[in-house]
Amino acid sequence: MIATEFFDVLLLIALALIFSRVIAYLFHRIKQPAVLGEIVAGLILGGLAILFFSGKTFNIFGNPVVLSNLNYSSNEFRLLAEIGILFLLFISGLEIRFSKLKKMEKASSLVAVGGVIVPLIFGMIAGILFDFSFKESIVIGLILTATSVGVTARTLLDLNVIDTDSSATILGSAVIDDIIGIILLTFALGIGSFIDAVWVGVRIAIFFLVFLYFGLKVINKILTISEKIQLPKAFLSISLAIFLLYAYFADKSGVAGIIGAFIAGILIGQNVKSRKIEEEIKTIGYGFFIPIFFVWVGALLWEGQIESFSSAIEIALFALIIIFISIVGKILGCGLFAKIAGLKNIQALQVGVGMVPRLELALIISTAAISKGFITGFHAHQILAATILMVVATTFITPFLLKATFKNHE
Repeated sequence: MIATEFFDVLLLIALALIFSRVIAYLFHRIKQPAVLGEIVAGLILGGLAILFFSGKTFNIFGNPVVLSNLNYSSNEFRLLAEIGILFLLFISGLEIRFSKLKKMEKASSLVAVGGVIVPLIFGMIAGILFDFSFKESIVIGLILTATSVGVTARTLLDLNVIDTDSSATILGSAVIDDIIGIILLTFALGIGSFIDAVWVGVRIAIFFLVFLYFGLKVINKILTISEKIQLPKAFLSISLAIFLLYAYFADKSGVAGIIGAFIAGILIGQNVKSRKIEEEIKTIGYGFFIPIFFVWVGALLWEGQIESFSSAIEIALFALIIIFISIVGKILGCGLFAKIAGLKNIQALQVGVGMVPRLELALIISTAAISKGFITGFHAHQILAATILMVVATTFITPFLLKATFKNHE
């Protein structure tokens, strides 16, 4: 017998898919990126769940339906959302040619450095001005460093500019600044000694050495063998297995799972036969998992309202400052270093804007600092609320800004 909670999750998914498709279509009709509609769907559904469903029940043929179970921040829904961002990065990797990433290697490295240094300094200054301790200010700076490339990747795909120099620089930089953010987090939270931090760096280096360079030689052979398996969609199944394994081992190596998914996409995308499965993978991703991810992002705002708004005015003021410097810090830091790397003015602006969104690593850093007792009391609520609001704001504004900067792209 399947538990009732399972069917509650099915209702969550059904509502998410219906709302995301309808509202995304409306945004598409007014010539705005569909991803914005999916985030708005999350805002609406999250609000309905909190404001109208809480504590209410009704019966279907004598069986009670508890509307308060429609929780878009539940572990089950979040799991599907996290699979969605993995699919999004996997598809982005499939669309990128390895030669393009290699060409923009220098630019990506410089942009990543600028995208870490400037937001980190801005965040620390903001923390000190709001009377946070020096350690707490470091955490605030770290929250602003790492880019979440999911929204940017989806928007670049929607705009059909994923294979440009600017896009390659953005995607490459996001990988690098995630790694820098993870290493800095290890130092800041005092998770271990200097030797422990070095060990984190070694694990990351091993991951890239083994799973990138070694993968270039092995994956083609595996895919060739899978093509000979006389079973329906065997090539697709093996490709998906490689993608999931890369995400798993990236996470276990201390690298974000989305980076593993992105690298798997790049490696599989180099195989000529991968063109046969691209549409099938997009069908799975865009048809199910990816809309759920963006609905979850939109619903995050309501989760922050419940748990963190104990002193609304002070939190709102701090959140506004954090949102402002999170946007300006990335545009200035990444844009300036992109210019130093030799990109044109418009390309530097595109890169800066593309690096604005924050999501999973920002939330990971804030929650890790709180769970380890690094930040406590009202300051913990203040930082968590500001992080959630920053995630929603930067996620929402980026598609508009990207569309404007790529407006004249041929």
